[in-house]
Amino acid sequence: MTQPTKLGRIAAIDVARGASLVGMVVYHLTWDLAYFGFVSASLPFTPAMRLFSHGVASAFLALVGVSLALAHPHGLRRRAFARRFALVAGAALLVTIATYFADRDEPITFGILHCIAVASLVAAPFVGAPAWAALAAGALALAAPLAIASESFNSPALIWLGLGTAAPFTLDWRPLLPWAGVVLVGLALTRACLSRLARWSWTRWRPAAIPSRALGFAGRHSLAIYLVHQPILLALLFALANLSGLAARQERESYLAACRPACVEAGGGPSACAKACLCIADRAQAAGVSLRAALGQRADDERRRLESIVDACSAEAR
Repeated sequence: MTQPTKLGRIAAIDVARGASLVGMVVYHLTWDLAYFGFVSASLPFTPAMRLFSHGVASAFLALVGVSLALAHPHGLRRRAFARRFALVAGAALLVTIATYFADRDEPITFGILHCIAVASLVAAPFVGAPAWAALAAGALALAAPLAIASESFNSPALIWLGLGTAAPFTLDWRPLLPWAGVVLVGLALTRACLSRLARWSWTRWRPAAIPSRALGFAGRHSLAIYLVHQPILLALLFALANLSGLAARQERESYLAACRPACVEAGGGPSACAKACLCIADRAQAAGVSLRAALGQRADDERRRLESIVDACSAEAR
């Protein structure tokens, strides 16, 4: 086999990793939006979103195999590999601890970072092997859950292998099989091309546009960004949810302040008016109708919906 030409860092790989990371952040955002009630709770479970998540995870894990081949072109450098493994495994442990305290019913016990760490160990013996060996191992890993699935692998001690018939309750689940197969395929294809990479123009490409440079930066710091993106997203959405709640409370108080005196001025009794206005505010909130319609700040369609609530509450208050 021709010895691979020594390459510097390939910017296109960093950009691809950054793009995969953006996809992962987008998918996690759908979960966060659903959690805070901004979108339907079923959105993360729709076929389109599940397909999107699998595509993003496949790209991310394939790039793990690509990076292994590029970082160890002449065989496994044990010290460098051990350092990287310790970093990823430590980050995975941190995710497990954090999610255990955040949600004890669905902690992440074997998410994508756990899969990357263990799949890297599985792929390590193939770093210096012929490309066909890694490709064969990858094909076996991809096929294993279809051929060997059994209830005997559903126990907590074995479920992470991915050979069981049920999935655990967890916020992120990427079992070793079949996903290690994606890493091995990425490793195999890159090793098969190592001797030719230096002759391909895309390996010498350097990003000039701001978006591609930003993606390259994200790709070079993917682990750090992965660890911090969820706390940042949750904090922002928590603040937005609180602001939305504050706006709704202010809207309610403004409506009640205008509704009661207007009702009394129209000839209603103070007690009946107070009861009717509270009824309207409560039912409008339950129906998702903005009270701004009553204040002349909404379109006719929403005003008509509110008018039906007003009529019902007025009849009950009489």
